[in-house]
Amino acid sequence: MASHLAVFDLDETLVYADSMALWHQYLLDKNFTQDPNFMAKDEDFMRDYSAGTLNLADYLAFSLSPLSLQTTEEVDALATQFAEEIMPKYVYDEARATLAVLKESGTTIIIVSASLAFLVKPIARMLGVDNAMGIELKTREGKYIPEPDGEPTFREGKVFKLTEWIYSLEHDFEHISFYTDSINDLPMCFFADSVNVVNPCSKLLAKAKEYQWPVLRWGTNEGALVD
Repeated sequence: MASHLAVFDLDETLVYADSMALWHQYLLDKNFTQDPNFMAKDEDFMRDYSAGTLNLADYLAFSLSPLSLQTTEEVDALATQFAEEIMPKYVYDEARATLAVLKESGTTIIIVSASLAFLVKPIARMLGVDNAMGIELKTREGKYIPEPDGEPTFREGKVFKLTEWIYSLEHDFEHISFYTDSINDLPMCFFADSVNVVNPCSKLLAKAKEYQWPVLRWGTNEGALVD
């Protein structure tokens, strides 16, 4: 197994959008909800996430509300369709290139996201990444319910789940690199051996300057790397 592990956040890192917000718009477009304020509520939650104040329980209840009648198999199939139809156009060219270089070098790659696992996994497959983690949900009577199944991959939970996964491999990586845009991933930044921040939020940019982490400007005309 490769001695280098590259860990990627998903939203606003590999893709220039929030996959959950796009998913919610997809559900609205497919008439899974008739709530005229559905996307406005999504924007409120996203502001909380950006500020680092998101209430995860409330967000999960909101996100799953349009899917209360769908089985897990139906949701998974819909999520795969979404990943294949909607997400490819949002992938940064630089992200595709970086993933290709890492694969060529034999690096092990994993996506660890605070989005729901049933979305993250098909998006990872679309990107050609075999390993992926998102927030796993409990099920009841064959349907997803808004309760995390185990530690959610959110803030410190990303570190917990990643170390759990590494332990399951019975393999120690010599170097762990991490790519993210969000201040919510600061625990992962401190866990990794090296950090690259991608189009970071203002709070993470300040940390990047403090710790001298490289700043990548993907999808812009500013060049690939800004010191």
